[in-house]
Amino acid sequence: MSNKVLSLTEGNIRKVIISFAWPVFISSIFAELYNITNSMIVGNYVSLRALSAVSACTWICNIFNFTFFGLGMGTGIIVARYYGAKDYENLEKSLDTAIIFAVVGGIALTVLSEMFLPVLMKICNITGDIYGDARDYLRVYFLGNTAVLTSQMCFYILRSFGDTRHQLYFSIISSIVNVVLGVIFVRFLGMNITGTALATIISQFVMDILALRQMIRIDGVNFDIRNLHFSLRTVMEICRLGIPAGFQNMLIALSSMVVQSYVNMFPNEVIAGIGVGEKLTNWGQMYSVAVSSATMALVAQNLGAERYDRARESIRESAIISSAATLFSIVVLFISAPLLVSRFSDSAEAVEYGVQMIRWSVFSMFFISLSHIYNAACRGAGNVRAPMIVGIIGQVIVKYLFVFVGLKVFYDVHILYLASATGFVVAGLLAVLYFYTSRWSREHNLR
Repeated sequence: MSNKVLSLTEGNIRKVIISFAWPVFISSIFAELYNITNSMIVGNYVSLRALSAVSACTWICNIFNFTFFGLGMGTGIIVARYYGAKDYENLEKSLDTAIIFAVVGGIALTVLSEMFLPVLMKICNITGDIYGDARDYLRVYFLGNTAVLTSQMCFYILRSFGDTRHQLYFSIISSIVNVVLGVIFVRFLGMNITGTALATIISQFVMDILALRQMIRIDGVNFDIRNLHFSLRTVMEICRLGIPAGFQNMLIALSSMVVQSYVNMFPNEVIAGIGVGEKLTNWGQMYSVAVSSATMALVAQNLGAERYDRARESIRESAIISSAATLFSIVVLFISAPLLVSRFSDSAEAVEYGVQMIRWSVFSMFFISLSHIYNAACRGAGNVRAPMIVGIIGQVIVKYLFVFVGLKVFYDVHILYLASATGFVVAGLLAVLYFYTSRWSREHNLR
């Protein structure tokens, strides 16, 4: 390849994981800055009501984002397998099909999002003075569905070749565009909440152009964006591997929307504070997500190359690295919570609720980091069903029941703080238990 990539089937595994993961980690930080900068811009330049509206929309946006994640991940598994096995004919067919699928699928989801927007807002209990702002924000935001799905496909494909650095470069550029345009649209052009959504769309399309340009330059693979070939069989395989993860994350988003409906029953200060707290707490699991990307690619390529010992060692090293990094992140977030939350709003009450949200829930990041690693190992080996079940039990059923029952017994904001944390703990414990006790992991030479 013309760009510098990592060989995932040879070399020191710990160094390979770190070299693979750190660009993905920093890319994730810049990706998260999309939501954070949107909240900071509207919180500082518009109003507390606008900040509450953006916070209330978070899980509606994530329904589609999580679906895109699943489809991109499915594509990445296929590409990594073919690349590890040196099957270039099927590899090229997969690349062509993935891009066509991204464009057509993104357009279809944009239409569906407009059709079901009132239903989604009703589920999330977005009412009152924030309803209009939230509706306007979402209508503009969903116009970028094609751009987001395409970037997910491209990034997982590049990761499958061992190229994570270009994702970092493109994410930095895109985030800068998002911030600059967001400030211009909101502060100087007076576009209010819709200005941040429009800035996000434009920056996503910039990222797509850069990612597609890089894919065209891949040496040894005949990828020509002007001459794409479509394979229904490849689409079915992408869906088989990606839809369970997408479905799992969609259910997580729907469950979180229901939980958000309970949050939205509280005053705007609580809505804004919890929304900011959730965004910042997500930073605690970013490195484990990055390492899990390396885990999945390493397992897929090495199983394709029939290097089973290396696949097993990759899983062990990933768990160690992810756990250490997550513990460090937990400490940093716990200590710096007041400083971080205060950057979003000058409301003392909103800041107080945000800090409480972080400090009551951040410990659970350790458990969800384990879930990321062991679920990634299963997916890299083609088992997408078990991670889906683990995610649904922990992050959907347990989370919802905790809020539903908890608020009836003890109607207090602390129940909301602990809902996601409880789900994360259960999901992590179940993922570890399945991996180390199931017949499947032993039969596939993963332990």
